[in-house]
Amino acid sequence: MKVITFILIVLVVLSIGIENEGPLKVIEARICEDTLYQLQCNDFKCNTACRKKYGKLASGMCNVVDDCTCHFPC
Repeated sequence: MKVITFILIVLVVLSIGIENEGPLKVIEARICEDTLYQLQCNDFKCNTACRKKYGKLASGMCNVVDDCTCHFPC
């Protein structure tokens, strides 16, 4: 009987936490975009430059017109 009561109390506490987005809160990050340089783009150099400027979560790639475009969390 004590075990069932304990389980019910834990479920109530967890459901309250979920409703308030307490312990299980999900962080939604926006993705920003920036053009580092234009023309004569190299994918490897572009990616390296973006990571240096914006951190490990950034990525860079060359677009159709050879611009280095970085994507990173805002």
